[in-house]
Formats: sequence, structure tokens, C-alpha cells
Amino acid sequence: MDKKELAQSLLTRFQGLEETRQPWVDSWRELTEYMLPRKNSFVATGGTQLNRGQIRDEHIFDSTPMHSLELLASALGGLLTNPAMPWFDIRARDFGRGDEQTIREFLQQARERIAALFNSEDSCFQTNVHELYLDVALMGTAVMYVEADPRTIARFSTRPLGEVYVSESARGVVDTVYRRYELTARQAVQEWGARCSDEVRKKSEDRPDEKVMMLHAVFPRTDRDPFALGAANFPYASIYMEVASQNILEESGYLEMPYLVPRWAKAAGEIYGRGPGQTALSDTRVLNAMARTALMAAEKMSDPPLMVPDDGFLGPVRSGPGGLSYYRAGSSDRIEALPVRVDLAATESMMQQRRESIRRIFMSDQLAAEGPAVSATEAVIRQTEKMRVLGPVLGRLQTEFLSPLIKRVFKIMLRAGALPPFPEGLTPEDIEVRYTSPITHAQKLYEAQGLPQAMQYLSPLVGTGDAFGIMDNFNTDRMARHVADLFGIPADYLKPEGDVAAAREQKSKSQGSAMTAKTVADAAAIAKTLSEAYTDRPNILTEAWNLFMGGAGKLAKKMPAQAERPSPPSSMAEQVTGPLSESTAETQKMEGPRGV
Repeated sequence: MDKKELAQSLLTRFQGLEETRQPWVDSWRELTEYMLPRKNSFVATGGTQLNRGQIRDEHIFDSTPMHSLELLASALGGLLTNPAMPWFDIRARDFGRGDEQTIREFLQQARERIAALFNSEDSCFQTNVHELYLDVALMGTAVMYVEADPRTIARFSTRPLGEVYVSESARGVVDTVYRRYELTARQAVQEWGARCSDEVRKKSEDRPDEKVMMLHAVFPRTDRDPFALGAANFPYASIYMEVASQNILEESGYLEMPYLVPRWAKAAGEIYGRGPGQTALSDTRVLNAMARTALMAAEKMSDPPLMVPDDGFLGPVRSGPGGLSYYRAGSSDRIEALPVRVDLAATESMMQQRRESIRRIFMSDQLAAEGPAVSATEAVIRQTEKMRVLGPVLGRLQTEFLSPLIKRVFKIMLRAGALPPFPEGLTPEDIEVRYTSPITHAQKLYEAQGLPQAMQYLSPLVGTGDAFGIMDNFNTDRMARHVADLFGIPADYLKPEGDVAAAREQKSKSQGSAMTAKTVADAAAIAKTLSEAYTDRPNILTEAWNLFMGGAGKLAKKMPAQAERPSPPSSMAEQVTGPLSESTAETQKMEGPRGV
């Protein structure tokens, strides 16, 4: 296919995507007009582009929807991609083919480098992800572009929904994105140089700030060779084209889908999503109408209409401050205010109901902080319930945005050499990304609470010594590692199982050696004490020996004599070390009795 045919096929496909998206444009425009005017990037009726820089807040009489939307977007950022805490983890599916400790160190370093990229000011991820949360909460669909960058490794930018046209695969995954956007002629020449058309190059010299319409098409290739090299055989094609001249500027490709298109919720058969903004649109319309009416009523009360007689006043009636109105002398006519009966309290009550409804739609009650006088356990239970309510909705964001985002960034950094070298026995296919946000932790709290509940129930049976061996039923090592996983403990914080077994064996040997040494020391101390004691004078040892021998004599009378009863040793130490030498006995006689 030559470039002319390619350009024509791209325009034909774009027209089909534009017709598919057209029914959504009016509702998106109305949503932005009522709740976030700066997000209004949609083509107005008649095909004219809305002027940028306009305030466009003439439809807004109450800021509650805007405030609720901002709170929801900020809460999503804090719950899903909080820069102050780790919100993802990288783990290996199997450690069996390599050194476990080396693999753990590699995974830890890779996670730290990816997190540093997300939090870097140059990558602009945190600023752009907030804009994405605003789009997905307001209009139900958002678009982020993730591109490799030679200076910052990866670059993130949230694209306005008014520029993007998407299509799904048979599996319901967005795999085709067409983006129609504007560049100045100068920017186009800076990007593509001589490949620009003659008209654009001439504009860059004469009128460099004049806009040029561009089209960027990304779609899966169907005629590629998976085993061949080069961008022409990448899974996704990337084509830039000038719309007016149908000039193809660039043909390349991507190894992963660069456009991430999360949807808040999606009806069956639809491509674009629906968010809380569309649910709150009817309440927002009514609230703004009531606010406008209440303002008019308050204005009438503060500056009511006047009743003026048709004769008797000279000149116009001036009702402003310090105004003078002249009437004929002797006339009894007066200017009187027209009675205006308005119940502003009832109007305010109705408006408050609408405000509360809008706040609930934007989940303010689910995301609000707990009040005082709440125990820690009750706070955990309440927070868990809230996260369970948000779980199904945020699960789609995780599937369509967070997981593809981390995988895309991981592979970009891997190709750029920004990750540590892979250890032996580990390949990129063995890596899995695990989401560890506060949402995930809160949803796992119920499972984590099961362990202490079970232990509390069994504690009366276990007691202090576990006489029944109940704890033999539990694999305590497996329980400890599972609890660490539930609470999101990084994998490198845990020792490998082989190291744990070796440490236990070493500890057991050390304890056995210490016990043996203590036993020998105790025996030596006893022997020393006995060797220094007299047995030829009355003391506690001789009394104990006589008591023992007396009992033995009585027993011998009852039993037939088989041998002559031995005489007691002259010293108790002879039972341990044998008879004392003469010099030792003589020395003891000279020193006199010492007792025990």
C-alpha cells in the first residue's frame, strides 16, 4: 500500500470512529459546562472549535459539583497512586531456577527505580494522572499517553478526550486509538522537518503560529512478521499524518499499546464509559436552576419592584441610593414597593438536598474521614466496608490503567537499560506486577482478621504448654508469610525459606552446646563443694549419709544377706573422686572443721 492509499484508508477509518463517538459529544460538553469548563475540548455544534482561554462558566450558579469532583479525583490519587507510599510491587513467579537472594535484591532495586520514575518531576506523572482522574470521574473515559523519552526514559501526558477516538477488540480491550489534534506550523517543522508538506513549511516561515491539524493513528498490525526485526513488524502501528494535505509524516510502531484508556463503568455494547458525572448531571441541572431562581428572588427582596402612580410624579423615578423623585405639591400619592413573598428557607432546604445527593454520587460519604470517638477496630471495619464498596469500580481502573501502565513503564526501562541486570535464571516473562495500594490492603483486612480470631478461639484449649498439640495443625511459617503478603510487606523484607531453616538449625546447635556447657559447669561446682566437705564430724552431709545408710540397714535385715555392707567413705568426695590422699587428709586435720 502506497502512502496515498494509506492516507485515504486512515481518513476513512477516522470518519467511522468519529460517527461512533458523535452521540457522546453533547453530553460530554454539557458535563464540562456545568462541572469543569476548562475540560471542554469538544467541537461545538456546526464544526467550529471552541476558543481556548475562555472562562465559559455562564452555566454555573453553584460550585458543589465542581468541588465534589475535585475531591473524588484527589481521593483517587491518594488511594491508587499515592507518591508517599509504595502502590505496586514486582515479584517473581518462581525462585527455583536461580539464587533466591539475588533475585530478591534485583526485584527490590527494580521497584525502587520504577517508583522513582513515577515520582520524578521530569516525567510529569503525578500532574498528569490527576487530570486523568478528573476525566474518568466526570466523563467516564480518560486517555493517557506513555512514550519512551531519551532524556527522562518515559514521559506521561493526559490527552483531552475531545481529541481521541477509540475502538475495541473482540475481547473488549481498547486496541485502536486515533488522535486528531492541532500543532503550530513551527512545532510541526521542528518535529518532522523536511517531511512536512510545502504548505506547512511555508507557514512556518510566514505564519509560524498558525495551527495545523494532525492525525495520529495507533492500531494493531495484521500483516506483520512476529519473528522479524524493525518497527514495521511491531505489534502496534503508529502513523502521523497531516489532515489537510493527507501527507504521511511518520510510519513506526510500538511494542506495547502506548495509549491507556480507562473507563469508570461501561454498558454492554458501548465503547466509551460512564462516570459519576453523568449520574449527577440531572441533579446538577436542577441545582443550578434553583440557585439561579433563588438569586433572582433574593434580588427582588433586596430591590423590589415599585408601584408608582401614573400621575403626580415629575420626571423619572430614581430608586438608587440618594436618588430624588419629585411629585406635585399637595398630592397624596406615594411610591410603594410591590409585595414579594419568597420563602428562601424552603428554597435553601431543597438546594441542600440536591447538594447532598451530588456529594453522595461523587462518593464523598465513602471517602470522608472518620469522626472522633471511634475505636481503632471500628475505624478499620468502617474503612474496610468503604473500600469494598469502591472495589468493583476501582477494579476496572486497575485492569485498564494501573496494570498496563506499570508493565509499559517496566518494559520501556528494560529496553533503555535503566534496570539492574537480570540475575541468572530469571527472565522478563517470570516477572509479575502486584498491586499494593491502600484499596487492596483494606479489601484484604477481612482475611487478615481471620487469623487472630482463630487464635483467640483456640487459646483456651492451647493454654501455656499446648498439652493437646493443637498448634501442630498449623503451618506457622506459611501463616507468617501469608500475613506479610496481606499487609503488603515488600518481598525483600522476608528472609528466604532456606536461610530461615539454616538459622534455626544453627540456633538449635548453639542452644544445645550452651546447655551442655551449663550441665558440665554445674557438675564441676558440685564436685568442688563435695571435695571440700568433712564427713568425720557431724554436719548436714553426714546426717544425710547416716539417714540413708540407716534406711538401707533396715532393708538389709528384711532381705537375705548377700554381701557385707560397705563402710562409709571417710569423705563424700570419695564417692566422686576416690579416697583422699594422706597429705590431703593431714592438711584438713590441721586446718580444722570448715563445714559446708
